[in-house]
Amino acid sequence: MPKLDITFPHNLDQNEATKRLQVKEAEIKEKHIYTVTDLQETWTTPNTMEFSFKIYGFSLNGSVQSLDKAVNISLDLPFAAMLLRGTIESEIKKELAQILNC
Repeated sequence: MPKLDITFPHNLDQNEATKRLQVKEAEIKEKHIYTVTDLQETWTTPNTMEFSFKIYGFSLNGSVQSLDKAVNISLDLPFAAMLLRGTIESEIKKELAQILNC
């Protein structure tokens, strides 16, 4: 399965970035309650979350890692979603910019 890896720089410390990501996680669950199904998320460390969900018939899984000065996102994309890779990456970066105020 193809991977989409994004490293997004920011000016926050690790704990603040993680806190903001956790707040956004709750908002996403509420906002997309009817389009996102089978959502599973596990914080495997205080600053790393692994997730999986289904949206529009696609099964996605990946991880988010909060670091000092950057957030790393790794997402496994189904082959059928490869045509949307650029749009997906752009939307993720737009959301991260809002979350991290960059």
